[in-house]
Amino acid sequence: MTDKLARYAKWFTLIGGFVFGVIGTVWSFAFVDRSNDDLKRLTDQKAATTREIQSLEGIAYNYFIANQQGDMIFMLGQQDDARREVAGLIYRANLLDRATPVRNMIGALAIAKQLDYRKRYDAYERLNDDARADLNLEKFMRLKAEEKDVITLGQKRVPELLDLQAGVEQSIAATEAARRRNRTIGLASSILGSFLLLLANLITKRKESAA
Repeated sequence: MTDKLARYAKWFTLIGGFVFGVIGTVWSFAFVDRSNDDLKRLTDQKAATTREIQSLEGIAYNYFIANQQGDMIFMLGQQDDARREVAGLIYRANLLDRATPVRNMIGALAIAKQLDYRKRYDAYERLNDDARADLNLEKFMRLKAEEKDVITLGQKRVPELLDLQAGVEQSIAATEAARRRNRTIGLASSILGSFLLLLANLITKRKESAA
C-alpha cells in the first residue's frame, strides 16, 4: 500500500511539476512578452505626443514674437515722418520671418491630417506675396487673419493631444500593473513546477534507499 501511494505521489509530482513548469514558461512568453511589446508601443506613442505638443507650442510662441514685431513695424511705417523705403524693407523682412512659423504650423497640422497641406500652403503664400508688395493695411490684415487661423488651429490641437497623452499614461500604468501581475504568476508557476519535480526526485531517492 505504501509503495502504491509512493508511486502515485511520484507520478503526481512529476506530472504536476512538468505541467506547472510549462505553464510558467508559456505564461511568460504569451503574457509578459506581450505586455512588454504593448508597453513599448505606448511609451513610443507618449513620446511622439510629447514631441508634437512641444513643437506646436514652440511654433506658436515664435509666431507671436514675430507678430508683435510686425505690428510695431507696420505702425511705424505708417508714420508721416517715416522713411518709406527703409520701412518697406523692414516690413517685408518681417513678413518673411513670420512666414516661417506659419509654414511650420501648416506642415505640422498636415502631418497630423488636420488640413490639406498644398491647398493651405498655396493660399498663405499668395497672401504673403500680396502683403509684401506694399505697406497696405487691408492686405496686411488679410494676411494676419490667415496666420491667426492657422496658429489657432494648432493651439486647439494641444488640449486634444494632452487628453490623448493622459489616456496613454493611464494605459501605460495599467499595462505595467498587468506585466507585474503576469510576471508574478509565471514565476510562481515555474517555482511550483520546480518544487514538484524536486519532490518527485526526493520520493524516488527515498524509495531507492528503502529498497
